Amino acid sequence: MATDTTILVIDDDESMLEIIKSSLNKSGFNTITAVSGQEGLQIAAQTKPDAIILDWMMPEMDGNEVLKNLKNNNDLKSIPVMMLTAKDEINNISESLTLGAKEYIVKPFDLENMVLRLRNMIAR
Repeated sequence: MATDTTILVIDDDESMLEIIKSSLNKSGFNTITAVSGQEGLQIAAQTKPDAIILDWMMPEMDGNEVLKNLKNNNDLKSIPVMMLTAKDEINNISESLTLGAKEYIVKPFDLENMVLRLRNMIAR
C-alpha cells in the first residue's frame, strides 16, 4: 500500500498513539494523530483521511460520540472507522458497529493483525 494512504488515529493515550503510529508508518501508511475526539473531528474535516482508528474511552467526547459526528457529516461519513478499545462486551461492540464502525478490535491487540484488518477495511 502506497504512502499516500492516510490514517487518522484518535486516542487520548499518547504512548498508545506512538505505538500505533510507528507500526502504521512501518507498514507504509501516512499517519496523523489526535489526542481527543474534538481534535480528531477537526483533523478529519481538514485532511479527509482514508481511514480512522478510534479509541472509545476518552474524556469529554467518547469514541462513539466521535463516530456519530463522523457519520452525520456528509463530507466524512464515507471514511471507514476501526474502533480500538478495551471495551469487550458484546453490547459495546454491537453499539459501535450499529453506529457505523467497520471494524472493532479489543485492546490488548496484535499490531500485525490490526494492520491486516485495516488494509482489508480500506480495500472494501
